[in-house]
Amino acid sequence: RNAEVHVSEDDVLIPFLKMGVEAREQVLGPEGLEDSPVTQPDHPLVKYAEAFTHNFDLIAERKSVVSQLREVAKASVLAKFMLEAGVELPEPWFTLGGQADPACCLEVPQLWNDCCFSEVKVQDGEVVTTEKARDAKV
Repeated sequence: RNAEVHVSEDDVLIPFLKMGVEAREQVLGPEGLEDSPVTQPDHPLVKYAEAFTHNFDLIAERKSVVSQLREVAKASVLAKFMLEAGVELPEPWFTLGGQADPACCLEVPQLWNDCCFSEVKVQDGEVVTTEKARDAKV
């Protein structure tokens, strides 16, 4: 909602931001579904967004992913400021962290890709199955 870059007494750039949540919905427009803000003050999404915004700092303290989101937002604000101000950084700034090892696994586990099936046969009004179908694993 609000982002600034402050400069300390010893010339350190400090990103400052106030994060919040906005209630939005998808509405059918001339080109299909479009994103639109929800503005009715008594709408449950608006009330939830207001409560989340009011308690954002507390939520960020308790949920690390929200805290990490805020830190990424701070880095983005600082990067945008430095880009717009034309700040040029010497090469050592880009090698401070050293070489990053590639992530061990770049796949997201997906259990729903496993396909299993079984056949159920009815004979003379009774369910009859084969050994293969009886041992099928889901």
